Amino acid sequence: MTRSRRRRSSPVDPMVNVELQIPARSPYVGVVRLALSSLARTAGMDEEALDDLKIAVSEACANAVLAGEEAGSDEAITVHWIEDGERLMVDIADPSGSPPDPDAAELDTGGFSSRLVMSRALLETLVDSCEIESVPTGGIRTRLVVNRPAG
Repeated sequence: MTRSRRRRSSPVDPMVNVELQIPARSPYVGVVRLALSSLARTAGMDEEALDDLKIAVSEACANAVLAGEEAGSDEAITVHWIEDGERLMVDIADPSGSPPDPDAAELDTGGFSSRLVMSRALLETLVDSCEIESVPTGGIRTRLVVNRPAG
């Protein structure tokens, strides 16, 4: 007996939320890049924006891995893909935080290491919005935002 499968017609989910947790080790940055590439293509992102997002995600994850290594932490890095009608967001949560940078005291760095400040400058050229902030429970959260084209 053959049964026909019908797709249920339902409205598109207003938000897609995917979470990945990776060990704070360099080889896993590629896993995140591949997973988010697939999600971005599914969301209809064009190739140029996708290339920029892959570089930005790689940079933000590499910062989290380096912070974990410098802190001697084995805590996982959490990556959230959040998709709504107007934008795509990627949050990278690094529970290790960023170690203090003695050179940062003389610069207007917002308390972050000079490496993180330089990284932020790069990230801001690749995505529509980049926020890097300390989390009250410890660690750093980097949010990358790509606005979806209207229409």
